[in-house]
Amino acid sequence: MKLTGNILQRSFLVEYKGKEYYVNYLSADYPTPLLLNRESWEITNEDGEELQIYQFNSANKKEREKVEENIKIFNEIIGFCIKKFNAYNPKL
Repeated sequence: MKLTGNILQRSFLVEYKGKEYYVNYLSADYPTPLLLNRESWEITNEDGEELQIYQFNSANKKEREKVEENIKIFNEIIGFCIKKFNAYNPKL
């Protein structure tokens, strides 16, 4: 028997400035369809909408400011989750 690949997935529910965010981390050491069309980290808000951290070149000033704000939120939440990454310690 031999191991041919690993997938690591972690999910977090984070409260940040009075709002809840669902954070999902997914990584694999082999090509997997699970990582198509997504980054390793995904954050969705209370309404299930993905936190927008990308913008089109044609974005107006208001849209650009919102994306910049979302990037700050994204980085703070991801930094927090990285610190807590191994905090889950179930009793098996």
